[in-house]
Amino acid sequence: MKKIVSTLYKVGLKKAKSVFFENVQNAKVMIDDKTITKEQAVVMNGAGVNLERFSFSPMPKDHITKFLFVGRVMEEKGVNELFDAIKKIKSEGIKAEFGFLGWFEEDYSQIIKDLEAKDYIKYYGYQKDVVKFMKEAHCIVLPSYHEGMANVLLEGASIGRALIATDIHGCKESIINGVSGFTCKVKDSGDLYDKIKKFTLMSYDDKAKMGQCGRRHMEDVFDKRKVVEMTVEEIER
Repeated sequence: MKKIVSTLYKVGLKKAKSVFFENVQNAKVMIDDKTITKEQAVVMNGAGVNLERFSFSPMPKDHITKFLFVGRVMEEKGVNELFDAIKKIKSEGIKAEFGFLGWFEEDYSQIIKDLEAKDYIKYYGYQKDVVKFMKEAHCIVLPSYHEGMANVLLEGASIGRALIATDIHGCKESIINGVSGFTCKVKDSGDLYDKIKKFTLMSYDDKAKMGQCGRRHMEDVFDKRKVVEMTVEEIER
């Protein structure tokens, strides 16, 4: 199947002057297998983020640190590692709350019910408006295995929330590690636990500072208006 798809891409993109990618790793894959040439590849900062819609909001002053996962509850999003980390955090009596937004794969139906029954997580299902949930959180968590460019991280940082995500292309671009959030190793629940605990133990001012740095990073690099301008310029060129 991979050979068939690769061949179709090579034929379909042979005369394309520009091929857009959301991160450098995805571009590298297609350059390395000679689907396209290096000159054809144009790497953008994802699709950018709407800074007005996802406007800055001060970090909430709750005494419990609130983490939020937004996405489909499935293995590739790193939820198994996240669940393991949550269990360890809860077993230590650390004051933290974990919210989940999004549909879940059928395999996770009972797991979600069990975790909710133990008050380990709060599951809100699919929500059209994620902004109000992000505003109530302190940190957005996404321990994904692979991403193009994770919009949920861009949106969370734009609102002024700290980020914890895996150190992979598609996630790490949205984080200034140690400044606007933390990156963790992929498929490593222990490292994810360490970063969650580290953030939980930070002072309110330090958490708020992380969120503010994340917002500035979005303004500097991921402003959707700039991304659209770059796209239009490339098309016109």
